[in-house]
Amino acid sequence: MQEVIYNYYTDHYGGRVIPENEFSYVIKKAEMYLHSFTFNQLEGQPYDNIVKNCLCDMAEAIYKVEKQGDESIKKSESTDGYSVSYVTEIADGQNPQEVLRKKLYGIAECYLMNTGFLYLGVE
Repeated sequence: MQEVIYNYYTDHYGGRVIPENEFSYVIKKAEMYLHSFTFNQLEGQPYDNIVKNCLCDMAEAIYKVEKQGDESIKKSESTDGYSVSYVTEIADGQNPQEVLRKKLYGIAECYLMNTGFLYLGVE
């Protein structure tokens, strides 16, 4: 498995969202999800640019979700009783991990749909 490095993220993918000191963590998390989605078909193989770009896109999504609480946008605020609501992608009652997983799978589909990596069936 060829690792995606920060220089690839910034120079080739054009990423500007993830700071260098947090990149290693989120790219490894993205790889974990991608291996799950591809049934480990990419394990032990060098990544081509499509896979690397997919991982970078997934890493950005993970980073944004994990940082969402730190930099949320206010949806509404009431000053008398001081109540603040924030905009989120997750509706009340939804499992945040399942929402993230669906979002990441959608990203993987965009990049890998025609590669066969998302298919586990018999050919």
